[in-house]
Amino acid sequence: MGEEKKIDLSQFREKFAREAKDRLGRLNGGLVYLGKNPGDGKLEDDILREAHTLKGAARMLGFSKISELSQRFEEALTRRRDKVIIANQDLTDALFVTIDTLSRLVDALSQPPREPIDIELVLDRLKLAQVCVEAPVPREEPSPAPAASPAPAPTAGSPASVSPRSGYADPGTGTRVDPARLESISNLLTNAVAHHQRELELRERMSELGFHYRRTASDLLAAIQDGLAQGEFSPAFARRVTPFVEEGKSAFQEVGTQRAELKRRESVVATALSQNLEELRSEVMALRMIPLLPLFETFHPMAGALARELGKNVEVLVRGGKTEIDRKVAEALAEPLTHILRNAIDHGIEPPAERERAGKPRKGRIVITATPKKGRVVLEVEDDGRGIDPNEVREAAIRKAMISEKAAWRLDDRELIDLVFRTGFSTAKTMTAISGPGIGMEVVRATAERFNGTSEIHSNPGKGTRVVMELPFSMAVSRVLLFLSGDQYFALPIMHADGIRSFADRDVVTLEGCKSLRLGETPVPLVWLNRLLGLPDARGPGDRYLAVLVRQSGKRIALVIDRVEGECEVIVRDLGKYLGKVPLFMGSTILGTGEVALLLDVYDLVTAVRLRAEASPEGVGEGGRPGIDADILVVDDSLLFREMQQRILFASGYRVETASGGKAALERLSHKRFHVVVAGARMAGMDGLQLLAEARKTDYTRDLPFILVASKEHREDLVRARAAGAKGCVIREEFTPDRMAAMIGSLLGRGVGG
Repeated sequence: MGEEKKIDLSQFREKFAREAKDRLGRLNGGLVYLGKNPGDGKLEDDILREAHTLKGAARMLGFSKISELSQRFEEALTRRRDKVIIANQDLTDALFVTIDTLSRLVDALSQPPREPIDIELVLDRLKLAQVCVEAPVPREEPSPAPAASPAPAPTAGSPASVSPRSGYADPGTGTRVDPARLESISNLLTNAVAHHQRELELRERMSELGFHYRRTASDLLAAIQDGLAQGEFSPAFARRVTPFVEEGKSAFQEVGTQRAELKRRESVVATALSQNLEELRSEVMALRMIPLLPLFETFHPMAGALARELGKNVEVLVRGGKTEIDRKVAEALAEPLTHILRNAIDHGIEPPAERERAGKPRKGRIVITATPKKGRVVLEVEDDGRGIDPNEVREAAIRKAMISEKAAWRLDDRELIDLVFRTGFSTAKTMTAISGPGIGMEVVRATAERFNGTSEIHSNPGKGTRVVMELPFSMAVSRVLLFLSGDQYFALPIMHADGIRSFADRDVVTLEGCKSLRLGETPVPLVWLNRLLGLPDARGPGDRYLAVLVRQSGKRIALVIDRVEGECEVIVRDLGKYLGKVPLFMGSTILGTGEVALLLDVYDLVTAVRLRAEASPEGVGEGGRPGIDADILVVDDSLLFREMQQRILFASGYRVETASGGKAALERLSHKRFHVVVAGARMAGMDGLQLLAEARKTDYTRDLPFILVASKEHREDLVRARAAGAKGCVIREEFTPDRMAAMIGSLLGRGVGG
């Protein structure tokens, strides 16, 4: 027997980290809401599903610590849901600590910590917090105020490092809307309909006048033609024709007068309708806006707990909490603001005795401010701590080899402080469990840039530090660069477009197997957009090419396109409930011509290019790949699992497409014929078993072979799958190229669904 084919799972490391952070955010937000709604069984099931998926993904990639912690978290929450253990504060704290430790483990995948992260203390704490319902419940004492007196130094499993998440991370999909705003929208819609109806009436009146004029002119012409035919030009003929002429003149004058008046009225109505629709658009867009106060309020308990553990007194003040911002932006702000606050408390605010010696109040102060500014929101987090010493920054940057000593001494104080945003930068010589391995502030800048915003740090040594983020109010409207690739329109946020370059084959170099565009002394990774998205090549080799230079967080790529259409302002729309968040895309917009343009997600785009060895018209990785005439549809609600399974099947020679859930799969199946469907047994919404049952209801897909994928912990799903009519079943951990090739080959060999 030949050696079994292996798939290099390391290529999924960064994708796992990104998806894990999203899941941990939902876990944290879910626990917050669960504390307010302890009897919400659906919410508990949603949280358990997130933990279960995280555990399975970590296990497949060999991240044993993440897998084990996720499993213990899932077990504890399951026992809490089933009322086997008591839902007390100790258990809640232990669950939050587990999530925070998982977050640090995920962070460590991209930035290894100086010291290993010990999960034993966290596991012990989680175990001790589980008190069976039969045992007597100890009476809980009231918790102290957030800025209580100093406590012992923090430990690895302490609750101080618990990250608050956005107060908007409700697993549900509903949004609370002000009734007054709904009434305003209703009135605007009523007015719009009335204006439109008036416009139709005016057009109908114009049509009637035109008909009257044409009829009069027709009668006059008929009389003249009749007279001409009889050769009659007598006074009697003139007397017969004159009334028609007078009536025609009168009709013409009336039509002219009324047409002018109708045109004037139509202009007034059109202006009113346009204004009305603009107001309606503003009101509807306002539905996307939510106040920042719920997010800001989550920082009080975190700051208080962290201050107690570090032996510090800190108060957090919030200003401008009623300021509204786009929901998507608000949800993404929890992580960067948490890093800013942690750094402020851990590195900025001094211990009470030190503050007293410096002539400061014993209690430190952190002020979070949100201020509207010309269509944008300025967020500021300011502390009155020790500030950032530019000399310490210079020393740390040189010590970490982030910059040469000669170059470091050429930087002014402002440029030195800006180094804090670099990945891996930290002035601390030893890592703590609070501020992590120097990746926090890089998250701040990356988040700001992702939403077309800016970030900067201002510091006064001995006085304090102020971190400023400026973000757009709304993501619904965006200024973009519009261009074509093939016949499809695409758009890119204008702030990420770094220029347009025309180039030829001679300008392309290959570095470490990757194609790059030679731009001065710095080659830029080169990617053909149509190839990246699986679109047909529009040009042959030897032509000159056009590339958009794309910039994100200091990284650049050259994106090859076919034609630039120019800049414009567009309304960004979601991709719909079936698609949800699609990798590489932020949304879509409808152009004035009626064409649909897809808005590219720059963060996803740059990351995807970095993960690929090459994506050019010559292709990579396909030359030696065996081709099999079979189309496979992979269905899973986890992006990571979908892509892993897609790569595994692709490596075996199959054509593979993916769907993000059962409903999306049904949509695909209604438009294209597949030979085999590979679906997750457990998914949010419509799971694999329900998808199989729906497919059996139509002649087109009744005999389509299904392979259901289950996790090791839920082997009973395999029995249910076979009973439901699945042609194949496999444990997720056993999803290997050789095993799947044999299983699918067997199904296709029987001619089922072919």
